[in-house]
Amino acid sequence: MDEIRTELLSSKGIGSVLFLDETDRKKIIEFEREDELNGSIICGKKDNVGIRQVLDCDVMMGFLTNKEFQWPTNHIKVMHGDKVIGEDVCNPLDLQEYHDDNKYCVLGNIVILYEEFLKGKSSTDPIYMVINAHPFPSIEVVSGISGALIASPSRASDEYMRSLSQEDKMLHVGSFLIGFNLKPLEYASSLVATPLKSSVY
Repeated sequence: MDEIRTELLSSKGIGSVLFLDETDRKKIIEFEREDELNGSIICGKKDNVGIRQVLDCDVMMGFLTNKEFQWPTNHIKVMHGDKVIGEDVCNPLDLQEYHDDNKYCVLGNIVILYEEFLKGKSSTDPIYMVINAHPFPSIEVVSGISGALIASPSRASDEYMRSLSQEDKMLHVGSFLIGFNLKPLEYASSLVATPLKSSVY
């Protein structure tokens, strides 16, 4: 696991790596289940597909990021039925253009088509938010692992992960969960660990 930690810390913008045990995993499942039940005041129901994919991996870890981390793009979709009516936008210049265009509603870094947003709010078929995982292949240079994914946790999980870090919390602006699978009979002794995979909410 030290090899994976070293590889993660060599990635720009990752400031702290967290080894999560089964107790941590169960707490995060509770936080994520509650977050999906509560949903979003603005965008309705949440479907954090990415977190469930990470939780379903053989091993799960966490990391905290600083301002230099390159956040994944297009990992949040706002849906109405099977239609995408909004998504996250990371570029500040693009965000400003959307702010200045009255065809769009900008909520933080999420841009939604305003007319579609109004239709969704008044519809019996409510809008909802889908949060996806993203591949994170850079750590797959470590022998014996595959299928690395990162996903954005809920605010409660983020706060819990920050509480586990011994570093200055003011240095970090975000957090991710990372999951990966172990290749049978290939991983080195340094990677041998009790898999954290079990039933996912």
